[in-house]
Amino acid sequence: MSSKSSVVERRIAPPAGLVRAGAAALLAWAWAGPVPARAQAPQEPAKAAETAKDAPPAAPAEDDAPKEAVDPSASQKAASLVVFKDPNIEAIRDPKKFQEIRANPVQAQEINQLKAMAASPITPADQNVINNVVGAMVAQMSSPRNIQAALDPSGEKNLAVVTAVQTATQNLLEPVFSARAAKNAAFQAKYNQALLQKLPPLLKHHFVPRIQAMIILAQSANPEALKVLLDEIKSPTQTYWVKLWAFRGVTNIKVLTNRLSAAQEADAAKTIADQLLKGKDWPGWVQFRALEALAALRQGFLPSSPRTADMASAAFQYLTDEALGLDVRAEAARALGSMQIGTAVPKYSQTLVAYATARLAATMLDKIADGHSENPLRSQELTATLVGPVFQAFEGQEGARESGLLNSTSGAVKTDVQKYFDALKTPAKAAAALAGAPAGQIEAARKDLRAKVDAFKAFLDKNAPADGTLFPNGPALPAPAAAEPAKQAEAAPKAEAGAPRG
Repeated sequence: MSSKSSVVERRIAPPAGLVRAGAAALLAWAWAGPVPARAQAPQEPAKAAETAKDAPPAAPAEDDAPKEAVDPSASQKAASLVVFKDPNIEAIRDPKKFQEIRANPVQAQEINQLKAMAASPITPADQNVINNVVGAMVAQMSSPRNIQAALDPSGEKNLAVVTAVQTATQNLLEPVFSARAAKNAAFQAKYNQALLQKLPPLLKHHFVPRIQAMIILAQSANPEALKVLLDEIKSPTQTYWVKLWAFRGVTNIKVLTNRLSAAQEADAAKTIADQLLKGKDWPGWVQFRALEALAALRQGFLPSSPRTADMASAAFQYLTDEALGLDVRAEAARALGSMQIGTAVPKYSQTLVAYATARLAATMLDKIADGHSENPLRSQELTATLVGPVFQAFEGQEGARESGLLNSTSGAVKTDVQKYFDALKTPAKAAAALAGAPAGQIEAARKDLRAKVDAFKAFLDKNAPADGTLFPNGPALPAPAAAEPAKQAEAAPKAEAGAPRG
């Protein structure tokens, strides 16, 4: 890690032959039914050096069809480097400032015994063994020497020390996954209790064990850990990466256990929405995980204050903010489509949500059509996002009852929503065709897409909702960026003619 005060996210397009997956699959997208929901399965253990790389899914790869020759120098345009400096890292980046959390060391035999208990429902769960191993791994993660070796391996000759933080993390994560796979509820109850008791002190430690501790808590999907997760999400001094995994933890609790009460879900969603409004400068993948959690919780308002629809309001502001990443805005659309609003929020406009989502789709389609020649991989990524979360905003997610704008509306509102979605399907299908077009057909497919995108945008211009507010006194749909200069030009002569100069 060359700069300990910053975290670097690299997104570099893979070579054409590295992975053969997605463009052909885009052609088989779900015309016969809803696009499957994103997998919410638990993630594999994360290495210490990779904890900052949790991000939205990567782009699908090129298919086996031959492509036109590309100038190697031009291919560098597919790579981007984004640097985020977390202002909260500086004060917690020196391992020497932190003391090791002391515990008795354990032998490999006890670690293996713990793993065996997790994997076998018929093996009694020994609380003493659980406590001993968890305590020892916490101590191992908090050791200043181990942390320094993880950050700068060149300064440590002992390989076991270099990998100590990673090994401790894996030793605590493996029982989480194996117990879940074995449906070993008795072990999970005791193990989660130990994790919840012993990991939180690490959340005030150096940034490396902070992140590792939150990864473990997030993957444990322990409903009793919800308060800890929300406290770290709210903390103004906590690092981005701990917050990212805390958001993921909320999602895991909802998806993997579904043991939160309606009040807990609403309170959690309100906390996340409040922090999202404060987090417009967060890295995009942190915003993405927060919106993913909102989509999982499906709460659009607090029962005590339905007229403000706080969670729906925050998601709508993300959906319509053109300064944010398209992946983030698409996840906001999916979250809005998942929210159970009903008639509780007076004059809530699902039609406006559908229109705003369609406008986002038009922006994505513009970039797909105009950017394919320069960066086909990015166009494929955008197409996958279009037929994934954007479509899910309309059609819902498999297994999520009454999710999707088309499934939560009726009558004239549903007709309006269907109108926007039907209009979107034609250019979206053309985008999928472009993603899988053979080299000799790419230009024709691009021109076909361009024409259909222009027609779709013209349709949206003629079919905007009469009321541009989400609900009375709620957020409003911003004017399209292209319309702003025209408005300013119209206003300028009036100001000169009728207003005093100052």
